[in-house]
Amino acid sequence: MEPFVTLKVIHVLSAIVAVGANVTYAFWLRRAGLDRDRLIFSIEGVRRLDRTIANPGYILLLLTGLAMVATGVYSFRNGWLAAALALYILTAIIGILVFAPAIRRQLAEAERDPGSAAYAAAARRTSLLGVATTAIVVVIVVLMVAKPF
Repeated sequence: MEPFVTLKVIHVLSAIVAVGANVTYAFWLRRAGLDRDRLIFSIEGVRRLDRTIANPGYILLLLTGLAMVATGVYSFRNGWLAAALALYILTAIIGILVFAPAIRRQLAEAERDPGSAAYAAAARRTSLLGVATTAIVVVIVVLMVAKPF
């Protein structure tokens, strides 16, 4: 198999794993309901999935994407690629600086009182951030597949 094709296969599989892990978060959090023990278990599970599955997948996506550009098949002059990379960086910044602290806050509030207004606010914030980052990732996937400009 050619190096570019190998990189592309790893790139696509990494996207499937990383995005797939992320889209399960809402399912697990809703399934937990407001049961304190289930919530704590689910939130800790989401954090663990992020650290061990999704984030390494996103890092591998970046590395294989840069390696594919290095082969010369694509260029950062391609508008779709430049836009996707900018959105990737934006998503990483949101994930590190906003989502990670939000999920930690949600966990802390779940440990205190999952029926409280503070927990509801923390859960709402995490949910909105999850929807926003997922929407950005969907745009990145569309750019990668359609190469519209």
